[in-house]
Formats: sequence, structure tokens, C-alpha cells
Amino acid sequence: MVMTSVRVALVVIGTAAYLGLAILGGGGWTAFFSHPARVALTVALVALAGVSLFAGGNLSPGVR
Repeated sequence: MVMTSVRVALVVIGTAAYLGLAILGGGGWTAFFSHPARVALTVALVALAGVSLFAGGNLSPGVR
């Protein structure tokens, strides 16, 4: 398994976009992070994004 810079960039950009939209929908930076559940969700999102860099996987159809 090779962690390429493209994969890292896609994970970082995707995570930032997802979190950014959630913050905008939550009423801004202060309003979003004023709820402990949202803070925990953000921590879990960042942790899972980090783990996803080391997880294997592909989009192969599995044709024999």
C-alpha cells in the first residue's frame, strides 16, 4: 500500500469541504462548536480521515 500525495490531498480536501459545509449549515464557527456533540463529531471525522489514509481499498468491479 502506497500513500500517494494525490490520495492525501483528496482526503484532506474532502474532509475540509464536508466539515466546512457542516459549519456553514450550523450557523458559523462559534455556533457549530458550541455543541459538545458536534465537537465530538469533528474529532471522530478527523480521526477517521487519518485512518482512511492507511486503509486499503479500491473501486474495482471484481471481474474474474
